[in-house]
Amino acid sequence: MRKLLVGLIALVVLVACGPSGKEVAKAKQARYQGDKLTLFAAVKAATESKYKLQKSDETALGMQTVGRWYSPDGLAVSASTDDVRDLVDQSVNLALVVELLPADDNWVVGVRPIMMRFNKGQPKPEPLDVKNPSVPGWVHGKIDQLQFAIYERMKQYEVKGVGGIAPGPTPPPGPAPMPDEGAGAGSAEPSDPAAPTMPAPTTPP
Repeated sequence: MRKLLVGLIALVVLVACGPSGKEVAKAKQARYQGDKLTLFAAVKAATESKYKLQKSDETALGMQTVGRWYSPDGLAVSASTDDVRDLVDQSVNLALVVELLPADDNWVVGVRPIMMRFNKGQPKPEPLDVKNPSVPGWVHGKIDQLQFAIYERMKQYEVKGVGGIAPGPTPPPGPAPMPDEGAGAGSAEPSDPAAPTMPAPTTPP
């Protein structure tokens, strides 16, 4: 009971210290420029600061973290993928795939989960899609936290602009205003602009 209470307190502190929704949105929209291998090395370093890697492919510009079991409340447990006897019902195994992806002339970072869920009474865990409405909220929290950690490491390579995206071209000017119709209906000439006042003629001596 004491271990559970300590774990819940740690989870609350972690959530409270996590990035805001605005910060996560900016991290997901960010674009980067530079040598792809240099960018990939920065992404890898940021990911390794949070998780152990199961595999990394410099050619494919992707990596995957080691899958780990979590309780339904998001607390890490020590069970391995092959030994589920001590798992609590509805526990989730989570691994994260991180990819450096081309976007026009720049690069973006994608983070997606690979999940399995343990259901008591079933011989094997079931695959779990991130779009499944029953996915616990803490899963999305871990994805967002890693995305933001990578963004923090990659700021020096970010394309400056709103949300990391360079601003678009300036829109063309609007149509010229219509001429003043003060000269009256049927007049083909626009009204005269105010003419400068000319000096009165002088009588020669």
